[in-house]
Amino acid sequence: MKSFKLALLTLTTALLLQGCGDDNDSSPSTSVPDQSDIDTNIVGFWNQDGGNDNNLSAISFMSDGTYVQVQVDNESLVDDPEGGLEWGTYEINRKTGKLTTTQLFDENGDVGLSEDVDYFASVVDGKLVIEADDNENGVIDSDEQYQFSEIKPDGIVGAWSFDDVDDTDDELIGVAFLDNNQYVHVQVSSDLSVDNDENGLEWGTYAINPSTNQLTTNPTFDSNAGKGLSEQSTRYARVTDDEQLILDVDDDSFSFSRTAVKGTVDAQMLSGLWRMDLGNEELVTLSFLDDGTYVQTQVTGTTSSRGSNNGIEWGEYSLNNNELKVDEIVYDGNGTSGLSDDVLRTVQISDDTLTLGVDEDGDKVIESDELYTFSKAESENELGIWKAQASQVNDELVLFGFLDDQTFFHIEVDQELPYEYSTVPLAGMDWNTYTLGNNGLFTLGQSLYSSTGGDDLSFFYQMNVNVKDDTLTFRAYSDQTSVNNDDGETVVFDRQ
Repeated sequence: MKSFKLALLTLTTALLLQGCGDDNDSSPSTSVPDQSDIDTNIVGFWNQDGGNDNNLSAISFMSDGTYVQVQVDNESLVDDPEGGLEWGTYEINRKTGKLTTTQLFDENGDVGLSEDVDYFASVVDGKLVIEADDNENGVIDSDEQYQFSEIKPDGIVGAWSFDDVDDTDDELIGVAFLDNNQYVHVQVSSDLSVDNDENGLEWGTYAINPSTNQLTTNPTFDSNAGKGLSEQSTRYARVTDDEQLILDVDDDSFSFSRTAVKGTVDAQMLSGLWRMDLGNEELVTLSFLDDGTYVQTQVTGTTSSRGSNNGIEWGEYSLNNNELKVDEIVYDGNGTSGLSDDVLRTVQISDDTLTLGVDEDGDKVIESDELYTFSKAESENELGIWKAQASQVNDELVLFGFLDDQTFFHIEVDQELPYEYSTVPLAGMDWNTYTLGNNGLFTLGQSLYSSTGGDDLSFFYQMNVNVKDDTLTFRAYSDQTSVNNDDGETVVFDRQ
């Protein structure tokens, strides 16, 4: 059966993980986990406990749903079936921790995650625990639990992915530096063939000259035909902003970015305006506000075919282990769209990309077709999401959103209107093109969508916008007389 036991071959004692018994362990079996509060945020770079400098067993879970597992024992040869690289995709049940994998490349024989048995994964007291029902008896025995410690990014230490790999190709090029002066290089071309000599794993030791940054390596195991760091070359390594690794090799430079970084999303990371990349006349955004609420806009389909699922939604949210929970729906005007249905949702943030996972089929697993990508909207000058100060309006919610495609949306959910121009309470959104003159003159252009019943900003004769730091002042006039008398309505907004 597949397992994470280190195949030490000639050694008489197997190196089992901390907390695992030997074959004669009489401790009671542990049932397959079925908990609702386990930590399943397994993203990270993990090294197996109980090993030594003569063997390797490590695994990286990436936030994009892929994993890399490497295994070498101290007697391994290049053709040893128990040593090498496994690469694939994974999904994890957020409630039970059940781990499901699909292999893209597998050259490490009967180790790793490719066996047809039940696997479970969770983080317990900072350790990754992988449980495998190797004997397929429906329970997890004490010798079927494997423990890993996280290798936290620090300088060159950590896992790195080659920047020039095309994300659309099935290709893997990466390097990892462990905190015990070992390194790992992995490479798989788009042919995904185990018969390609250049596909595989390189493992060895490394040292860096602290004065010159020269990197020297001593390969111990090499199954990728001289790729990686095994060739005799002069190399220098430097890390910039703790996020990018540059390897200067002879006359060439190669750039790598950190991967497998365990990241917990918090409210500050979510804060602001996020937009899906859709057509020119479609608008799907998520805004996370400083008061712990979110606002979702939905405008999809052509203008002539838009139905009841377009509009806005406003509610309160919370975060727990990268799970996005909607605690209360305050206003829901977009039908079955948005976040109002009771399903599992997860969030991951990488650079300026928010990935929203939605468990649409209710199996507690986020599949690849249940991931939705949002990009962080620009937030400078007037661009970004703005919320009216509570002291300025009687409404429950007033928002302005300025986007870099010269469109603007205005959202209100009222109890009482801030401007006494109608007796009809305004609850909805209008989305328009706009121009902003050098003098702050704000002009609405083409109307792209409106769910306000006609009570939008086009009512005003003149509008002016002034931005100073993180404050936006909106001043509107009802007619030319009010302009002449500088007698307008003023609302002050804070950047979110």
